Amino acid sequence: MSSYAVKPDDKTKIDLLLDERSGSRVVINRHGGEVIGYRIAGPQGEIPLLYRDSLAQPPEKGWKNHATILFPIVGGIKNKESRLGSRVVRSPGNHGVARNSDFSLVESSSRGAASARYRLAANDYTRGFYPFEFQLDMLYRLEGNVLTTTFEITNPGAEPLYFCFGWHPGFRTPVIPGKGSKESCRLLFPEGSIRKYHNNEHCRLTGETSMIRVGGALPRTEKELEATLMYEIDDPSLRTVTLEDPAAGISIRVDFPDLPHLGLWSEPGDEFICIEPWQGMDDHEEQEPFDQKVGIVVLPPGGKKAASVKVTPEIKG
Repeated sequence: MSSYAVKPDDKTKIDLLLDERSGSRVVINRHGGEVIGYRIAGPQGEIPLLYRDSLAQPPEKGWKNHATILFPIVGGIKNKESRLGSRVVRSPGNHGVARNSDFSLVESSSRGAASARYRLAANDYTRGFYPFEFQLDMLYRLEGNVLTTTFEITNPGAEPLYFCFGWHPGFRTPVIPGKGSKESCRLLFPEGSIRKYHNNEHCRLTGETSMIRVGGALPRTEKELEATLMYEIDDPSLRTVTLEDPAAGISIRVDFPDLPHLGLWSEPGDEFICIEPWQGMDDHEEQEPFDQKVGIVVLPPGGKKAASVKVTPEIKG
């Protein structure tokens, strides 16, 4: 008998993926198609991994999400408006329209893993900001403690589709409150060279980049995280970051071989760090046309773009 289960709830629109053998579970809100809870079993009970884990009601202040779906933009567009020829692409805020949209649960399975597929298709709301036909599927798969998030974007229209996309999970730091601190948590990179994109106080790109060497713990400050650290990683073998919490004896590895960009973000004083694999970035301060944004995807009619991010937690000792 399978240890996996999917428990949809058409009333609350909040669904569960469960692995009863490992004791792990994932909570997904159909609003935004967003993972809002991700817990694994520890020696002394459940260990929530996400910031504000499993809390669907947004707070009055501070970051209101858990693992935001970014589409069709990453970050912001200058003055919330960008042009593509005679067309205007707008955004209701940072990261586009998916985060404010209701997805449909179209498929689920408990064979070999607990998985669920969610779908957002172009509609009157999305067309008011983003005048293109699209289908965005989010596939979540829980196998043991490992969560794999897969984007599938399809162009059902008769013209090219232009977009960026990404995932914005925020992990608790420290993972276990009262053990260690945010400052003692480390972001570990494999050894190699990556490109840093410089941005201004509005998070827009300045046009300046620099190659940096990484390997081991990345030096960081709260001020840098607040401004967002932005990187381009050409070598797929380097597209991995591990959040290590030595005090808790827990590490969370995020692998994103299909996505070339990475953002690291937090808010000062709040106990989380976002590890954000992206395809695309914010606008430049001297705004480019929408089809010339960094990392823009151009999908022909009938085309499909897929990319996956895998999160692997490990309890040490």
